[in-house]
Formats: sequence, C-alpha cells, structure tokens
Amino acid sequence: MIRLIRNEWMKIFKRNSTFILIAILIGAVFLFAFVSSWSSNQQSQTMPWEEQVSQQMSVYEQQEAQSENMHEKNYYQDQAAIARHRLENDIPPPQHTSFIQYLLDSKSNITFAVLFTVIIASGIVASEFAWGTIKLLTIRPVRRGKILWAKYITTLLFSLTLAIITYLGAIIGGLVFLEKGDGVLLTMVEDHIVEQSVWIESLRLYGLAFVNMIIMTSFAFMIGTLSRSNALAIGLSIFLMFTGQQLVFLFQEYTFVKFYLFTHTDLSQYLQPKPMIEGISPLFSVTVLMLYLFVFLLISHLSFTKRDIAT
Repeated sequence: MIRLIRNEWMKIFKRNSTFILIAILIGAVFLFAFVSSWSSNQQSQTMPWEEQVSQQMSVYEQQEAQSENMHEKNYYQDQAAIARHRLENDIPPPQHTSFIQYLLDSKSNITFAVLFTVIIASGIVASEFAWGTIKLLTIRPVRRGKILWAKYITTLLFSLTLAIITYLGAIIGGLVFLEKGDGVLLTMVEDHIVEQSVWIESLRLYGLAFVNMIIMTSFAFMIGTLSRSNALAIGLSIFLMFTGQQLVFLFQEYTFVKFYLFTHTDLSQYLQPKPMIEGISPLFSVTVLMLYLFVFLLISHLSFTKRDIAT
C-alpha cells in the first residue's frame, strides 16, 4: 500500500499543473492578506473600543431577551457576559484590522484549497481511463480495491498538504502585511471567562473547514470514479461545490433538507447563535456526514472493482 501511495503521489507532482495550482493558492492567500491590510488602512477608528463593546453588550442582551431557542439564548448570554467582563477589567477585543482577527478570518482561504483538491480528486481515477493507463495498473498483481484505496488516501494527503500550505501562507502573509495590534480573545468555558489562544482558535476553525474539505474530496473522488470523463467529473464537482449550500436556503422549509449533504458540510455554523436549519445538532450533522462518506466510498469501490476495462 505504501508503494502504491508513493506511486500516486509521484504522479500528482509529476504534473506541472500541480505546481501551478499550488502557486495560485499561495498567491491567493497572500493577496487576501494584502487586501486585508489595504482595507485596514482605509478604515478609521470612529469610537473607542469601550463604547463599541458597550453597544454590542446592549444588543446581545436584547437578543437574549427575544430569543426562544435555548441554544440561541445561551449564546447571547455568554457574549453579553464576555462584553461585560471586558468593560469591567479593561480588556480590549482584537482589532478588526489586526493580525489576530485576520488569522481567524483567513479560514475562508480554505475554499481555494478545496477547489484545487477537487480538481485532483476528480481526475485521479478518471484520467487513468482518459489516458488509457488504467490497463497498466490492473495488470499488476494487486487487487483493484487496493489500487483505489491508495488513490483515495493520496487525495486525502494532498488535501491535508494544501490545507497546511493555506494556514502557513495565512500566517506569513498576515505577519508581512498586517500589524499584530492590541486585543485579547475571550471565551466562556464552564461558566468561566478565560483567555483564548488565537493559535488554538484558528486551528479549530481550519479543522472545521477541513471536514468540509474531506467530504468534498470524497464526493469528487466518487464522481471521478463513476465517470470516465475527467472534464465531466471536475465540472460537476465544482458546480455542486459552489451551488450546494444555496439549495439549502432554497428548500429550507422542507423536511428532507435536514438530510441534505450540504446542510451539514459547514460545521462552523454551530459556532453561531443558530444553525442554518432549525432542529439539527452537531452530533446529527457528524452522523449524516459519516453516512454520506460511507456511501461515497462504497459506490467508488463497487464501481471501480466491477467495471469492465477491457474496452
């Protein structure tokens, strides 16, 4: 298996297009940092942070009083308590134009990594049929299933590599273009307000985004295994990647949307006062995602091992 994975890894990096994708990814991350720095220079501090936090606390208290959902009420209650704690102890929040806030917001860069991983995952099997090299793989004394799993593991390793490049690029870009700034992250832990590490919080946000990356990679891998057309696999995967969550809001009044894949791919929704759809929970989302992942891999395995490649 290790030899197969190494072989697939070498095939990915033998292509010039792979390095072009990585270069575009790094460029996009640095561009995001530059734009964040430029926009921060255009913004001016219109009021002291104490006044801003005081206004936010009033809003949180009003929303807490109006909320009927217990999760939503607890969220606003915690945010109001944190704002009150800042004012009482003179602890400013991170500035919107600081490196700390930028690093937390940079998780959106993972979208580029997902896009490029989808391109690789869609074509890692389909391209073998398109180029006619699939016969060279299957004449080896190795089971087809093992070949497929080696390709899948390689795509996951590649997706992890791009996620790490994105995170490190965000750190370097932020340090180059933005100032560290003042402010401290605070969070509520078992009814106690404690200081939160920006590194741990940023890794948590990237980790939640990486779950979506795994699901989209697995979905693209399945489409690429079912289809012998590299272009079709890439096109369909990218189309669903960008339109999937839009359909959640379109069909949010229907019950079946609770079991729709893209309702659950963004786990960071549970860091907000309320999820996209009423009645879902983190455990429910993880369970649905695991079921979809099992189905994707099962279809991929059956399709690849049973397909006639004689022609």
